[in-house]
Amino acid sequence: MLAALPRSMDAQQPSADVEPAGGVECPYSACALGIAPRWNGLAVVRGGDGPQVANLNFFWPRDITASLRGQSARAPGADSAAAHARRAMRLRRIGAALTDAGVAALAGAAIGALRAGHVRRSDGVLLGAAGAALGISVPFQFAADGALSRAVWWHNRRYAR
Repeated sequence: MLAALPRSMDAQQPSADVEPAGGVECPYSACALGIAPRWNGLAVVRGGDGPQVANLNFFWPRDITASLRGQSARAPGADSAAAHARRAMRLRRIGAALTDAGVAALAGAAIGALRAGHVRRSDGVLLGAAGAALGISVPFQFAADGALSRAVWWHNRRYAR
């Protein structure tokens, strides 16, 4: 009969949604990751309002695999989280290269047109190339966002019951 009664959840007693990670238990609300938009990319944050642990930058992406794998590579979903994080990085790097090239071409065309006092044919071609590069980068950026979302889901799986 006692087994059917719910346990009391006080601050001293671990909840059912914890996973020992290196001997430390962590509740979902404090250790699960979330995604928050930033001006320069998508930040991966710990907990609801917790600290930023990684950022999948739009312009200069850096590797975020270790942050999404977590402390224990043997935790449920750690390998999948790392695989999706690597995919997000590959896609973001392609998108970032196209975005950076588009912004550079746009700046070059604008400077050329300002110096000449009008838009020359070469400036127009450069503007077209810039627009194409920026347009082509969008699907890569969105695909990277999707891969990041899956990586976070796999990371958070270890805290679900």
